[in-house]
Amino acid sequence: MNQINNLKFRQYIFFGLLLILLFMSGVNYFKRPFEKYFDVVENPPQTAEVLKEPVALSKNEILDKLSTQEKIAQMIAYPLVIDEEQESKGIEFIREFFLSSPENESSESAKNKILEIAEIENLRLDKLSPGFITIFGSEIASESAKQKIIEVKNLYENNLLSPRFAVDHEGGSVQRLNGEGYTQLPSWKDLCELDEIERDDLLRRSAGELKNTGIDIVLAPVLDVGNNNILKDRICSDSYAIVADRSMNYISIFDSYGILPVIKHFPGIGTIKKDLHNNFDFIDVLVNDVKLYKYIIEQPNRVSVMVSHVGIVNQNSQIPCSLSKDCVNELKNAYPNLLVFSDALEMKAASFNMENISEPKSLIQVSKEAIIAGDEVLIYGQSVNSYDMKEIIFNLAKEYDTNQEFKNLVDKAVEKIIDYKYKVNEYED
Repeated sequence: MNQINNLKFRQYIFFGLLLILLFMSGVNYFKRPFEKYFDVVENPPQTAEVLKEPVALSKNEILDKLSTQEKIAQMIAYPLVIDEEQESKGIEFIREFFLSSPENESSESAKNKILEIAEIENLRLDKLSPGFITIFGSEIASESAKQKIIEVKNLYENNLLSPRFAVDHEGGSVQRLNGEGYTQLPSWKDLCELDEIERDDLLRRSAGELKNTGIDIVLAPVLDVGNNNILKDRICSDSYAIVADRSMNYISIFDSYGILPVIKHFPGIGTIKKDLHNNFDFIDVLVNDVKLYKYIIEQPNRVSVMVSHVGIVNQNSQIPCSLSKDCVNELKNAYPNLLVFSDALEMKAASFNMENISEPKSLIQVSKEAIIAGDEVLIYGQSVNSYDMKEIIFNLAKEYDTNQEFKNLVDKAVEKIIDYKYKVNEYED
């Protein structure tokens, strides 16, 4: 009996202790009196982190995000002059071009349009990301050129379609980047005459230097064939076979470094008798010229084509090829994915006016006709200043908003430029 009583007593003690522990647990849960004695940290419920993938936009979606003026700017290659005087100016040099005031720069035609001047002045080139920037200058050290390109890129670092940098790089007198840190190439004619090993070595070194500088495009090689007193040593040879071989050598090397060669000057100006920078001229296009471009374009390497301002007797000798639908569309119909560059539009040959040869066309009119002809990248030389650029963009944007055919041409060109820029990114990755 005593054993039973002892067992019950122990059970009472156990249940009593259990009740005390339950009470104390309840107090701690609701009152938490022990937190002051311990480093109690309550971790909130963890939610699984949702990883966002990069947004991939289609061409149409990108196009829809661009304003009219931004679309026009994508088709334009801004000229950017770098010289010894500018090397010490740092970022101020960049701002001088992209943010400059039109004071003392405006054309006479613009001065007569007071309301338009105000609108043009309000355009900000640093906000209108250009499709391309063409570098001009001489004797510029590679580190200086590289720094200037970085400074310009920083202006557009948040832009959907940042600019690509182009430079003339034929060799000889037509090599813009030729200062300290750059391999000085001989003229295109002399380069063509070198043995293959020496030529390859020069071109590979040069391509690597330009890539390191930040160059995306070279306006070269020259496919013109002949023995010409105007182009002189800018012509490789009077043999189509030699020009084809040396051009493919040049193209394959620069393409291997991720630099796009722009072959020129379509459809071939090896027989011109006048300098197109200063005069208009016309030529017969030969069958071998057509075969040469066909051969080069159909090789596996990436190329674009620059169209010249020469008149074509076979079509219309009084209209520059660059401003002729017939001439440009010969190229585009055969190779619809090819990006078409104009030659520099301020050249005298481009402004030739067959209706009144004593009154050349304005740069705005030439730019408009270049787009109507089918040019997709509009190049301007170093004499074209920032206000000229604003005026061109302003007027081409007006044409876009009022001319459906013009609008369609711009949209198609910008789509092709978007394609090129995205393919460049894939190529570099």
